Amino acid sequence: MFMPGRSAATSFTGWGMVLSAGAAVLVSLAGVSPHAPLIPAPALAGLSVLFAAAWVVASYRAGTRTRDPLSKPYRETRRPNRALRYVLGFGVTVSTAAALLTVFTISGEYGRETERLERAGYDQYRVPVVRLVSRPEFHEGDDDADPYYTTDLVLRIPYETGPREVTVRGMYTRVKPPVAGRTKVSAYFAPRDPEVPVVENGIRDTRWFFLVPFAVWGGPWTLIAGGILSGCMDDSGVHRLRRFEPGLHLPALGILLLGLVLLLPVAAGFEVAGYDRLPALLAVPTPALAFTWLAKRG
Repeated sequence: MFMPGRSAATSFTGWGMVLSAGAAVLVSLAGVSPHAPLIPAPALAGLSVLFAAAWVVASYRAGTRTRDPLSKPYRETRRPNRALRYVLGFGVTVSTAAALLTVFTISGEYGRETERLERAGYDQYRVPVVRLVSRPEFHEGDDDADPYYTTDLVLRIPYETGPREVTVRGMYTRVKPPVAGRTKVSAYFAPRDPEVPVVENGIRDTRWFFLVPFAVWGGPWTLIAGGILSGCMDDSGVHRLRRFEPGLHLPALGILLLGLVLLLPVAAGFEVAGYDRLPALLAVPTPALAFTWLAKRG
């Protein structure tokens, strides 16, 4: 029968595991890497895995000394730390949120193209209408939208190498039809790269495109769930989790490791059997599953 033990090595590796995992979650939430491959977060998660393996080995060694008949029996003398349940409770909910956001990681190819366009000054600009190529087509408004026109237009685009006239199909104008020489419309283009197409709606998705709405809508619920989860825990029960028990901790660590493996395709920017986001989506509930195992078996 395995007897728990404690040593300087178990304390060091245990805290190293927790802190590196927490750093990986915070780096992921902060959007340090704008697109795949995500270097800092997987590196910190890998460090946490190494610390976890070292913690298991150190715990076995400490348990071996505990079983030595000449050694003093292990006795837990420290009082439970109330902060531990908040670390565990918020750790489950925040890591779940980080895994969910990882699902929406921008691909490496798309991200590099976006960066190239940004260097070329790609953005939305107001430009004048030179002439109309087609008759304005009127569209009735409704409760959600005002009446508008769509027209094929020739626009004067102010490139850094000099202005050019470019034809854009189906440009949108609200309320009134466009008038050559008087109307200005909004268009996306890159002033430093005339080869980039001029389009009406050229918004590029970035990681912030998903992170900001989640922070507004999902962030409060993540904190509320973490507070509820922490309030339901018993300090002494959480304190006992600090001491390694193979039948309890190894399955939980295995579940978390599985989650990290499932996140790798989308984080590193490769596919497995034609999928990258599906495995990442399956990784989202793994923190909750590991916590459920600890709660049921602990």
